[in-house]
Formats: sequence, C-alpha cells, structure tokens
Amino acid sequence: YADYPDAFAYWNYVSSMGSYITAVGTLVFFVGMVLALLKKERAVDNPWGVGATTLEWTLSSPPPFHSFETLPRIKASEHH
Repeated sequence: YADYPDAFAYWNYVSSMGSYITAVGTLVFFVGMVLALLKKERAVDNPWGVGATTLEWTLSSPPPFHSFETLPRIKASEHH
C-alpha cells in the first residue's frame, strides 16, 4: 500500500471525493443511455422548438446526404 506523509491526507480526501463524483456522473450517464435505448423514441426534426431558426434545424432528422447543394441565403435579422 502507499505510505505518504500525513500532510497529504487532505488531498487524498479531495481526490477520493472527486472520484466518487465522477463515478456518480458516469452512472447517471449510463442509466440515461440505457433508458433512452429502451424507450426507442425517435428524435423530432427540431427538438428546440420554433425559437431554433439556424440552418441545422431547418433540415429533417436524420439530415439528407449533401444537405445544401448551394449555400442558402439568410437574413441576419431572422437568425441569431
């Protein structure tokens, strides 16, 4: 086992707490992934609603190959 001076005990504790936080975050991520896979719900074309007006949200999901053959012209006032 590792033998280190007592002065490093606090940093060992901080490191251990960080690893626990990382483990919990990883667990939450994988639970979310498993639930999403089991639900099998398809993504909608624009999950952000009418406020999302940039070009990537004007396409269907999944986007077609070669989405924009020519560069679309947009007005700056219409997009963020």
